[in-house]
Amino acid sequence: MSQQQGEKLVSQTNSPFRTHPWPLEQLRTVLRGVRLQRAKLRGPARFIYGDEVTFAKGADIRAPHFFELGHHVSFGKNFTCEVDTRVGNHVLISSCVSIIGRDHGFDDPTVTIYEGLKNKDSFVEIGSDVFIGFGSIIVGTSRIGDGCIVGAGSVVVKDLPAFTLCAGVPAKAIRPRYPDDSIDRTGA
Repeated sequence: MSQQQGEKLVSQTNSPFRTHPWPLEQLRTVLRGVRLQRAKLRGPARFIYGDEVTFAKGADIRAPHFFELGHHVSFGKNFTCEVDTRVGNHVLISSCVSIIGRDHGFDDPTVTIYEGLKNKDSFVEIGSDVFIGFGSIIVGTSRIGDGCIVGAGSVVVKDLPAFTLCAGVPAKAIRPRYPDDSIDRTGA
């Protein structure tokens, strides 16, 4: 097979996904569109998204008020979101990631969890140029800064700083994302 023929078989998109022969790539593009529309139909009334937003199968979005996505955002399989969420641009969220609220009160010993009052709704903001690793859980109100990398299996319970690698239970900053932390990565 010549190089020219090989180029015809493979999609030339700038995408985080593996490339496939063009008929399969067209089918995958259609399926991504169907999944996006399904998530939008089942999601909150205010579901706003930019260009090139993709969901793998199994997305479950139950945000109470809004779910806002920037451009070039990708969600892996079995993504779950139960809180109001805002996501920046160029974000990868791996499979089995959950964004859940801290909404069950448990401080009153005279009331069971089942009967207890619900706390106010949580809000999660994820900056731009962020990667959230496989199986991570974001609990309650928090902000993940621009350029942050969240390691697989992390539990995020508070704000994470921009341009850092964060991991653990609970997640905390491990080191700067780039070797020279004096470089301004904000584009300002």
